[in-house]
Amino acid sequence: MKRRDCLKSLAALAGGAVLAGCEPEQAVNRNGAILQVPEFSTERLHTALDGLLAAYENRGIPVGDTLLPPLDEAQLRTACDWFPQELPPEIVALYGWRGGQEKDAWESEHPFWFRDVSFSTIVRARDDYQSILSSYGLFPGDRSLLKSAFPFAAFNGAWYVLPAGGHPFNASLQRPVVSVFEGIDLYYYSLEQMIATCTEWVSHPQYSPDGSLPHETELAIWRKHNPGIFVY
Repeated sequence: MKRRDCLKSLAALAGGAVLAGCEPEQAVNRNGAILQVPEFSTERLHTALDGLLAAYENRGIPVGDTLLPPLDEAQLRTACDWFPQELPPEIVALYGWRGGQEKDAWESEHPFWFRDVSFSTIVRARDDYQSILSSYGLFPGDRSLLKSAFPFAAFNGAWYVLPAGGHPFNASLQRPVVSVFEGIDLYYYSLEQMIATCTEWVSHPQYSPDGSLPHETELAIWRKHNPGIFVY
């Protein structure tokens, strides 16, 4: 499907996609199925990111040329002194893999997409954080989540953020990936699940150069890696 064609219809379903009241490291969808959410692993995330990079380059899309070198943890923490929370380990690991995409997606011939948002540098993340708080963050019910959420990917007024504090979704999902675009919605159970989802999309035979897939194919892959997240 084309980028964002179904975002609102999917997002409207996301808020109730998982229910509270389950054991730690488990998520229960509307149908009662239990999902095991593994503990985060830096090594596993880096392997998954290498796989996504390879999936793009196997299609002749040289996204590696657009990525900056990794940041070590000390560099990252210094560069993120604007963020009011302790950096989540997923963010430390993500920027320890690469330092973001050198140019904004509008200026890059081959952006490193996470579906339809691209990997932000720390400088753009800082600017995006302020933009989010000055728009969506004006709503009191959303400000607490957004003030403690790190924006790691963006495009054209849409952001993916990772909560570093509390969030209103299933308590067993420690740090889910949240979409901020015409609403605030749960999109992936974790950063690792997001990368696995994106890699299967890009690797699919029906994936087109414009980054689209048939709607049902995209949704089936989304649900495979994040069971029950969009339940009609």
